[in-house]
Amino acid sequence: MAAPDFPRSFQFDLPLFANDSGPVSPWNQNVKEKKPVEISDPQARAAYDIFRNFSEDQLNKDRARLQTMIDNGEQGTPAFEKLQNSITKQEKTFENGGGGGAQFPFVNHDEFSFPIYKVKRNMNGKLPTKEVSCLPYEICPFPPPWFPRKGNKKNGFTALEVPTSEGQIRPSGPTDLGSDGAVILYDVETKTEYDFWQVTTHLDAQGKSTGGGIAGDEILSTGTVSRFDVAGIGARHPEVDPSGSSRASGLPYLGGLLLPEDFADGIKSKIKHALIFAMPQLRYFPDRHPDHPPNWVYPATRTEFSNSIANPNALAAGQRILLGDVLHGRGHFKDTTSDLIEDESLPPIVRIFLEVLHNFGAYLVDGAGGFAFAAEDIHTANMKEQQAKDLISPHKLDEQATPWQNVIEILNHYLCCKLLDGAGLAFAYFDETNGFRPNFAVAEDLTSFYREQC
Repeated sequence: MAAPDFPRSFQFDLPLFANDSGPVSPWNQNVKEKKPVEISDPQARAAYDIFRNFSEDQLNKDRARLQTMIDNGEQGTPAFEKLQNSITKQEKTFENGGGGGAQFPFVNHDEFSFPIYKVKRNMNGKLPTKEVSCLPYEICPFPPPWFPRKGNKKNGFTALEVPTSEGQIRPSGPTDLGSDGAVILYDVETKTEYDFWQVTTHLDAQGKSTGGGIAGDEILSTGTVSRFDVAGIGARHPEVDPSGSSRASGLPYLGGLLLPEDFADGIKSKIKHALIFAMPQLRYFPDRHPDHPPNWVYPATRTEFSNSIANPNALAAGQRILLGDVLHGRGHFKDTTSDLIEDESLPPIVRIFLEVLHNFGAYLVDGAGGFAFAAEDIHTANMKEQQAKDLISPHKLDEQATPWQNVIEILNHYLCCKLLDGAGLAFAYFDETNGFRPNFAVAEDLTSFYREQC
């Protein structure tokens, strides 16, 4: 069985962001227990349209690429056949109102995911720190949130008092300048997480970053770095720290992240925190108007500006979706969520995931190229082989993959291809015969809940 390249050397004590004193954490609120879910049909339909438009754009781009290959006489090559097969699969996802491939959830666990490393402490227990240049891969420098800094916007900023890793690290891939290059450093003693975005560990001959996905001994530069107390609530005060995060929504990387510790009880595991997801376009009005809904809601304190849409019904950063009570497949097929959660013919990992989406839901935290959830990066995530075997039963382990990789890839297979009548779990379906059939509801946002606590 393959092992992670940089196995995490410590275990988290769950739940994270429990916050025993002070305001209640937004991460550990079971929506089903608190109040009936307020379903927003206009928002669900707007999300469906965003996913569909994104899918159509991707399909049209791939068709154009295929035509270029035909014009160049590349038929029969492996690249041509791969692209042709991809187009066929994409076209199939539009059948019966499926709305395209972006409608189907997937869990990032390698590229664009989050590797976790331990911070370094000296023999005397002190935390050594350093200065790190804040140089995003492909955009102009901007002020790093939260940390003390020096410099200016014109010449660039340097973050001060940045902790170092205990050993070698690999920021998340892909291995190029398009990478998120995310890294989480965690201080076990103080329960503090340090989040880094667009980390550079390797420079080319000209001294420029070669992007993420490359292992190195230290962080040479980073786009941003931020800090969160994992014993706190896992959110910033909107008026005090609106930019205090390496994530577009102002929230911590560990908030809502799927971890091996979430499955410590094996097939009896119950995840007791909300998840996170990203999607192609988030609601954003650059010119505020009294009639516009907010660009983000608590627990988010800001939003993704590059992946945005000025649509009042589009989902905003900080909003939460939940799995509906009745789930729809292609055509007239439907089933109840409770029946699927209890269906022992499904792998336990699938049933556990459905249950947490049904009860705790997932917050919208970022922009992405699809309906993307997030799990710890396979390069650091540690899970026992027997535990993975139990979670994916009746499937067999792929010996070339790590236990954690096996678990998440089986989950993804069901979410995209196999869960409902062999069609996966689309966000929604729409056709003239059956109308609009969402599989997710939009829960009431927590803005009023936050103000009540304050």
